[in-house]
Amino acid sequence: MKARFDAGTDVAMIGAWDAQRGLQPFSADEVKRLSEALDAEASAGHLFVAHTGGDGGGPVDVYIDEPIPEPILAGLTPIGDACILALPSGTLLVDGVEQYRAKKPEVARTNAAAVALAPGDYALRCWVTKDEEGEAPQRPHRDLEAIVGADELRYYERTTRLGCLAAPVLLLLFPLLLPFLGWKIATVITLVGVVAFFNIREWLLRRNPRFTRLRQAVTAFRLGHTEATLVMELRRVESRADRA
Repeated sequence: MKARFDAGTDVAMIGAWDAQRGLQPFSADEVKRLSEALDAEASAGHLFVAHTGGDGGGPVDVYIDEPIPEPILAGLTPIGDACILALPSGTLLVDGVEQYRAKKPEVARTNAAAVALAPGDYALRCWVTKDEEGEAPQRPHRDLEAIVGADELRYYERTTRLGCLAAPVLLLLFPLLLPFLGWKIATVITLVGVVAFFNIREWLLRRNPRFTRLRQAVTAFRLGHTEATLVMELRRVESRADRA
């Protein structure tokens, strides 16, 4: 079985874990030593972590109890050694590690994204897509344009781009306020302004039927047509010693 996840991270780490365990928040003590807690979870087989080298993400393909096809494998580079991942509830989730055992777990999102498989221990191996020179093909963009319409796609991209351009502008609040309020107050006001802007913007966009429809269509298309950034292979094992 092949499953595809749309994984994004703000901490440069993509992880795989049992979805039900991921809904159990870390204790206050574990949060204080979060790095150690994550290492302990990984050592115990509850969590697999792939360091991405930066924020962002993209599609992650997972092959469960079936080999990765040779043509695909030829374009991949292995990362790390095989490890054991425990999936006692039979629900697999792949996402940014910041979602794992978070203080306020997103139950609805987790349940919607999780993939069901046989409960048990799995040997996990991970690959990253090899970097290739040259420009990305233009056909996927043209196919998307044909589905949603050229004008609609331009509207979606323009709206998204304007939101991204607003962040640098809002950061100019800091140098403007600094001479009058000092760096501490200027920093707080700037951060509050940036966070408030994006929260209000997202609230408005979710209530915009046109943008919401386009976001769903574009996200679904790009998830289905974009090359995976990471590829994982899971093979169920009877013994944790069997990782080969």
